[in-house]
Amino acid sequence: AVRIGGKPAFDAASNRSGAFTDPAFVQAGEKLLELMALEPFQDGYLGATYGDQATAVGNRKAAMELMGQWAPAVQKDNSEDKLGLGEDLGFFPFPMVEGGAGGQFDALGGGNGFAVGKNASPEAVDFLKYLTRAESQVALAEIGVAIPVVAGGEAGLSDPLLIALQQSLAKAEYFQLYYDQYLPPAMGSVVNDSVQGIFAETLTPEQAAQVVEDSAMQELK
Repeated sequence: AVRIGGKPAFDAASNRSGAFTDPAFVQAGEKLLELMALEPFQDGYLGATYGDQATAVGNRKAAMELMGQWAPAVQKDNSEDKLGLGEDLGFFPFPMVEGGAGGQFDALGGGNGFAVGKNASPEAVDFLKYLTRAESQVALAEIGVAIPVVAGGEAGLSDPLLIALQQSLAKAEYFQLYYDQYLPPAMGSVVNDSVQGIFAETLTPEQAAQVVEDSAMQELK
């Protein structure tokens, strides 16, 4: 949906000037069905856990996965030789969709942040300013704690995969937090279950979009 409808489609659906039954979301489900028709997944994939798929990739039994920057460590830990893919693992942004409104580097993913109460001490605010200095971001990157979000912090990265990821994200004009995390919790569960329904072929793309829209009408005021 990010590639097909871009930021406008999700903004409209979530602020209720549009709907989750709008064409971009239905078309995203249809694209998923096209992928499934190619039979690209392992046997029993509907019952696979994250650990199962990380093991498959780490043991070189899968060609690619849609996953976050934490994946290499999990693949390594779950692999039989405890080495994972090493330098054989690469990265590329999610493919474009012909005619879609999304940008080449627009991203969907997770993010962390800090919440500071209005009565927080000046020291708490100063500490956050310290953490978000370029120098501190370099130090955090050097020890593998985070991918820097402050310009200049990327100088601390040394892992080729993380460098490629940071460079891709730096080009993104739109970064969307995972739908199930951005939306209210009750609605997030509906989003996940609806996508699962398309995978299991118990819901059509139109039905899945309608289920999400029904939840939005209840949860988004």
